[in-house]
Amino acid sequence: MSGTNKLKLLCLHGMIQNSTVFRKKTAVLRKKLEKVADLVYVTAPHLVLDLEYTTEVHRIAAAEPLAHEGSSINEELKPFGWWQPMSNHPNTPDGYYQGFQESIESIKDVLIKQGPFDGVLGFSQGACLAAILSELLENRTLIPELIPGDFAHPAFRFAIIAAGFKPQSQEATDALFQSKIKTPSMHLIGDADTVISPERMMALADAFADPVVFRHAGGHLVPTNAASKNEVFAFVSKFQ
Repeated sequence: MSGTNKLKLLCLHGMIQNSTVFRKKTAVLRKKLEKVADLVYVTAPHLVLDLEYTTEVHRIAAAEPLAHEGSSINEELKPFGWWQPMSNHPNTPDGYYQGFQESIESIKDVLIKQGPFDGVLGFSQGACLAAILSELLENRTLIPELIPGDFAHPAFRFAIIAAGFKPQSQEATDALFQSKIKTPSMHLIGDADTVISPERMMALADAFADPVVFRHAGGHLVPTNAASKNEVFAFVSKFQ
């Protein structure tokens, strides 16, 4: 827990987003949690420019300088990702998504410099990464080339996974999700999601021991209606 006696929560955005966008999209949830947790938002290190996933507005914003400096009025339009889309970018020779290893290093730097963090909140691609980080921090023997045994950050006390999925086409992380992950988890599953199917989200939830599953009627988003906020608040408050 942070020095203010509030929990510290690392927040990982989805693909074609950034910390500014994710902060805005979760503003209602952040307000609900403000008495129990500080939410720390970070931006992924890779610009994603694939025509399949971005608009011309995204690509124009991405072309502006100082992408990470926050000085541009178009900052929230810059499309970042934790790795490049698999459909257009083959895995690296050692079996990782393109950009994945660099993102792990970037997050490790955040964990050390801005942590320790009590928990993690991830959405979509960021939710997949949150689940991976939860297991890697919990069991340092799985893939020590990513997070070694002497890495100076403890396991997360909890994880909130919104529209998450397993990295099924990343051969280098096949050692993950073979045993139940013990980190307490809450999974937000949208029954109307057409980007990540509810079945894929449940498959990830089933990789955790005793997951808390909250299903909502919405699509590909972090739900922020009253029922959703109350459920997330109740889950997070257990760790205070």
